[in-house]
Amino acid sequence: MCDSSADITKEEAAELGIHVLRMPITINGKEFIEEETISDQEIIEALGQNKSVKTAQPIIGNMTRMWDELLKTHDEIFYIPLTKALSGTCGVAMGIADQEPYRNRVYVLNSDFVCYPVIHMLLTARDMFEKGYTCAQAKEKIEQEGELFAILIPETLTALKNGGRISPAAAALAGLLKIQPLLKVEHGAIDLVDKVRTLKKAYKEGIEVVLKDIDPEEYDWMIIDAYNREVSDELKVMLEAACGRPVEQRIFKAVIMSHTGPGTIGFGRIRKIRY
Repeated sequence: MCDSSADITKEEAAELGIHVLRMPITINGKEFIEEETISDQEIIEALGQNKSVKTAQPIIGNMTRMWDELLKTHDEIFYIPLTKALSGTCGVAMGIADQEPYRNRVYVLNSDFVCYPVIHMLLTARDMFEKGYTCAQAKEKIEQEGELFAILIPETLTALKNGGRISPAAAALAGLLKIQPLLKVEHGAIDLVDKVRTLKKAYKEGIEVVLKDIDPEEYDWMIIDAYNREVSDELKVMLEAACGRPVEQRIFKAVIMSHTGPGTIGFGRIRKIRY
C-alpha cells in the first residue's frame, strides 16, 4: 500500500496489485482528489494559468477505512507513505498502526521515499515476502538499507514562486540571470544543492552530482520527468552512458509536479537491498 505521492496511475496500481490512498489537491481553494476528481492535464493547465496549486496529507479517516477493508481479505498490510520529511502522514500512520486493532497487522515504513521509488521499494518488499521474509523483517531491512538520492531540476521557477517556496523578486531575478536551481532529495527531504546558469548546464551538473562518490553497480537508476519526455529521452541516454547501468523512465504526477512545475526533470538512484 502507498499514497498517491508514489506517482502511480489507477491502471498501473491495479495491474501491480498495489492499493493507493489518493491525496487531496487544492486549486485556488477548491479541493480535488488526485486521479479521482482531477487529471494531471487539468493540474498542468492550472499551473500554466498561475493558479495556486497545493497538496495536502491523505485524509486519516480514509486511510484507516482502507486498512479496515484490506484486513477483511489480507492478514497484514505493508504501507510505504510519503517521506516523513515532507509529510506528517508517516508519523501519524506509524502511531495509529501501533495501536489496536492494527498492531502487528499494519506495518508502516519509517519512510524516506517519494515518487516512483516508493513503488520500487514496494516491489522489493513483495519479492522479499516471496523469499520468506515477514512484514516486520522487510520493514526493518528497508529502513536500515534503503536509500534514495535524486536531483530535481525545475524547467521554470513559476510553481516554486506560486507555492511560496521562493519570493517573486527572487524568481524574477533568477529568470533575468537565467539561473537554474538544482534541488536534491536526500534522507527524504528536498534542499537546494546548487545554482547554475542555463538548463543545459543544470542537466549536466545534475548527472555529475547524482554519480559523485558512489559505485553505480550498487544502485538502481531512474529518470523522471513532469511531461517533458523529449528532453528526458535525451538525458536518459546521457545518464546511462555516465553510470553504465540501465535507467528506468517514469513520470512525475500531481504531488511533485504541483510543487516544481511541468517540465521538471529528476535524476535518481536507489540503493539495492541485499536479501
